Amino acid sequence: MKIIAMTNKKGGVGKTTTALCVAACLGRRGFSVLAIDMDAQGNFSQASGAKRETTGTFDFLNGSPPQSCIQKTKWYDLIAADARLSRAEKEFSQPGNELILKKALTRVKDYDYIILDTSPSMNVLTLNAFTAADAAVVCCQPDVFSLSGLDDLMKNISFAKAYYNKSLSVAGILLTRYESRTSISGRTAEMFKERAKELDTQVFSTVIRESVAIKEAQMRQCDIFEYSATCHAADDYQSFTKELYLALGGDKKKWPKHFPEPSADDSPRISIPRQPRKRTTTMRRR
Repeated sequence: MKIIAMTNKKGGVGKTTTALCVAACLGRRGFSVLAIDMDAQGNFSQASGAKRETTGTFDFLNGSPPQSCIQKTKWYDLIAADARLSRAEKEFSQPGNELILKKALTRVKDYDYIILDTSPSMNVLTLNAFTAADAAVVCCQPDVFSLSGLDDLMKNISFAKAYYNKSLSVAGILLTRYESRTSISGRTAEMFKERAKELDTQVFSTVIRESVAIKEAQMRQCDIFEYSATCHAADDYQSFTKELYLALGGDKKKWPKHFPEPSADDSPRISIPRQPRKRTTTMRRR
């Protein structure tokens, strides 16, 4: 069983989207997957169509049996977040609070992968994710702000590795919301690669291109593969998931080739019609 934490201290970098797509892609490939929403905002849970007024991550961390907290989705199981997680700093203030998730996961069996969607801050829940995880995936938008915040995040991961989880590794840096038509994305990507070498990690060769289809899929509470299996975002996340699988020691020969096609009765994409431009006329002076 591999435990993967999707992380960044900066919001809006595609962290939750990546967690959603990796969980769905692995599930579609035949792996058993459990996703745990560790963010009080609960965006992963909302995009998965989970019930929010029920037992979830907060209860799981407080000792509730896994079977009472897990919800079933089409391609993965989910332990959902709710607003109670915002009380985590006060609720889990006892000594050894960084080990709560790790201890809770000893009661979870029979999964190939556990995906942790962390909050965009270094709090007790994120520290728990780092303490329990085998690997962290750092999701970054290719801009100077994400680059400048990378060192601080890597220090946090190194701290967790040194004091709480010596087996924690950084699988790599994933560049998301990549604008292939602009030169700035390419230049920033090179800067990330240089910095990654200095930090003894890698930038994944797959980049996730910017796509409106991702936002539309989340509005419909379905994964990108169900919504539009032929869009470039679906292609990118399939490639990345395989790359991550191999980076974590997966056997290339055992990577399932079959990937289900979208069902014929899928409803069309949500689209916002363009408003026709109003023609303006000007009167010429004689």
